[in-house]
Amino acid sequence: MSNKPVYFDDLTLEDMFKYHDHTYMMSDDNRYYEKGRRERDIIEDKVESQGGWTKELCEIYNKYAPEGFGKDFEWMQQYNK
Repeated sequence: MSNKPVYFDDLTLEDMFKYHDHTYMMSDDNRYYEKGRRERDIIEDKVESQGGWTKELCEIYNKYAPEGFGKDFEWMQQYNK
C-alpha cells in the first residue's frame, strides 16, 4: 500500500463526483468556496476531455449530489444548442 497522497485531480470522475462538495457555493468561508470552485473546474475539464456530459455521466453525478444540486441532462442539451 502506497503512502503517496491522493489529489482530487488524480481521482476517477465517479470519485470526483463522490467527494466533491456540491454545496460549496453556499459556504460563508471563502476557503471552502474556492476549494469547491476549483474542484468544479477540475470536474468540468475532465468531463470535457472525455467528450462532454452524457446522460450516463449526469446519472452518476446525480447519484452523489444532494437533492436540488444535480444535473438535468435534457436541460443541458437545450441550453448548449
